[in-house]
Amino acid sequence: MKQIQTIALIGLGAVGINFAYYLNRHLPKGALRIVADKKRTERYRSEGCYYNEERCDFLYADENNTAQAVDLVLFCTKANGLRKTCETIKAHCDKDTLFMSAVNGITSEAVLAEYFNRENIIYTVAQGMDATKVGNHVECHTLGELCFGAFDSSQNEAVNRIHEFFDGIGFSHTLKQDIIHHQWGKFMLNCGLNQVVALHCGTYETIQQPGEARTQMLAAMKEVQQLSVYEGIHLTEQEITKWAAMCDTLSATGRPSMAQDVLAKRRTEVDLFAAEVIRRCAKFQLSCPVNTLLYERLTALESTFPA
Repeated sequence: MKQIQTIALIGLGAVGINFAYYLNRHLPKGALRIVADKKRTERYRSEGCYYNEERCDFLYADENNTAQAVDLVLFCTKANGLRKTCETIKAHCDKDTLFMSAVNGITSEAVLAEYFNRENIIYTVAQGMDATKVGNHVECHTLGELCFGAFDSSQNEAVNRIHEFFDGIGFSHTLKQDIIHHQWGKFMLNCGLNQVVALHCGTYETIQQPGEARTQMLAAMKEVQQLSVYEGIHLTEQEITKWAAMCDTLSATGRPSMAQDVLAKRRTEVDLFAAEVIRRCAKFQLSCPVNTLLYERLTALESTFPA
């Protein structure tokens, strides 16, 4: 079983810097490389990235790679940029490279499969972090973790390799027997938490207290739970309660990435959440009024952003 020793991370948003900071501090020098296109790489080198006010000493590499292929790639990009980053990362990969996606939603692995061997794509969920990014500065109080698991038995060996790698550096992670179910649970959370906080231009505190926003979050999650039954996933009411309880542990002043996008007047991930719920509900002639409302209001908000 080939040991994982090197990792490439692509996407230096809040989540990317959060994980990259930890990996860089716990791996041998040069074992982690931050990959981006040439323009971004030059900007990162010039302006730097900061984690809790500390400048990160990252090794940057662009798409013109001359080094050996890495053992593992972690995608931390926005969903709408995933295909472009797949092209950028190709030069850093070979037939044995494994791939994990910390991208929100339930579609990123299918996108990766357009570019890489499906058996090398490990279904993954990033959760529990409260990283907030302003400019090139990230503030974070809770690292969070990666949850992952085998899609089928053909991936057991690869999953075990990643587990041993993370164990060796003390990186927080959890193995899931039914990773697809768990991914849908996180999707359910995002459809409530991320969209509602973004619409209210709030923080985690917005949904941590009783009121309109928390009620709206739970209602949006309920629609995904009902949809999941038709999709064969079978999320439960108890899982809504569990995920909502997790929200209450996050830093009250933090914001999900979608709310950060609204404040920065950037395109959000509403197509990844509400639009996906609407599309899938239509297959089963299901009603989803809360996600429909969130979609309409968030897209209307986006229409006011600079082009």
